[in-house]
Amino acid sequence: MNQIKQDLICEIIRMSQINLLEKMRTDIDGAFDEQKLLDWVKDNAAAYRENFKARLQSFSTTELGDILKSLTGSSRDLSDILEGDAVTPTPRGASPMNP
Repeated sequence: MNQIKQDLICEIIRMSQINLLEKMRTDIDGAFDEQKLLDWVKDNAAAYRENFKARLQSFSTTELGDILKSLTGSSRDLSDILEGDAVTPTPRGASPMNP
C-alpha cells in the first residue's frame, strides 16, 4: 500500500472517531460525561482503528477521497457511511461507474 493511501486511511479513521465521539458526547442525556468518553477511547479506540483500517485497504485512493469528503464537515462516522450507504470497493480493473 502506498504512503498516500495509508495517510488517507489514517485521516479517514481520525475524522470518523472525532465524529463518533461527538455523537456520543451529545447523546449522553444532554450532559457531557467526559469519563464515559475516556472509557470508550481506552476500551475501543484501538480495535475501532484496526477494524476499519483492514476494511478500508480494499478501496481505491479515489474512493477513499470520497469517503473522507463524506466525513468532513458532517456528523457521520464510518459505520454510517460503509453500512448505511452500502459502500463497497470497486474491484481492481473495473471502473467505479461500471463495476
